[in-house]
Formats: sequence, C-alpha cells, structure tokens
Amino acid sequence: MAKSGKRKRAGIESPTSDCLLICDDVLISSKNKHFLQGIVGAIVVRKLPVIIGGLVAYVRLSNVYPAQKVALAFERASTDEEMFRFEADLPQQSDPTGVYTIVLPISPFEVRESGKYIFSAKHNGIPFAQSPILIQGPEVQE
Repeated sequence: MAKSGKRKRAGIESPTSDCLLICDDVLISSKNKHFLQGIVGAIVVRKLPVIIGGLVAYVRLSNVYPAQKVALAFERASTDEEMFRFEADLPQQSDPTGVYTIVLPISPFEVRESGKYIFSAKHNGIPFAQSPILIQGPEVQE
C-alpha cells in the first residue's frame, strides 16, 4: 500500500533563474528597481594573463524552497577550471512562488587564456542557469 501525504520538497527541486548576468554595475533605486549597467557578454583584453575585476553578479531566482543553497561559478568552458565561486544561502522563509534577487560584487580574478567561459548558477553541483562569456586576448603572432 502506498503511503499518503506530502513529500518534503525542500532540497529536492532546484531553483530556477530567468536572469543570470555579469554586469559592470547594478544600481538599485529608492523604489527598489534594478538598473543593470554594462551587461558583459565579451571581454577584450590587450594581454594575457590579465586581472579582471570590478564586476557584479546579478541573479533572479524563483522556485526557491527554505534553506536552499546555490553556488555561482565562473569556469573555462573547455576545462571546467573555476576562476571564482560563491556560495549563497537563500532565505530560511523562502516561498517557491516568490522571486529572489542576488546582487553580489565580484572580486578581481586572473584569466590566463582567451576563450569561452561559463557563468553558472548551481544547486547541489548541477547547473540550472548558465551565461556564456567570451574573453578575447591578443592574436597569436608567429
């Protein structure tokens, strides 16, 4: 005979995201509106290695259950090497029908190779949102 009752959902379902970006800055107005400045899709640098910094992570989440954790990671696509990673605890009183926003400054980090990088939001190590970023260095001269 099957058990009746509700299954505990916290930690089972991943959050979802309709916006996962890296920006130059995020301004928050007195009316709590967010203004994203300089959305990053590509970064062109004069030399490698290079220190990239002064950026902001912006993430909008829903389907958030109480006490869930998410990780934000920036990785080289070809090798999965992490350039940075943040762990974020979501509110204890989260409501899956609500919308939660993370605005997080990104400390300067080093990039040694040009190529495609992936900014990901992960739950239990599994990406649920990704944003590609191209880092383009100087052309190789022979």
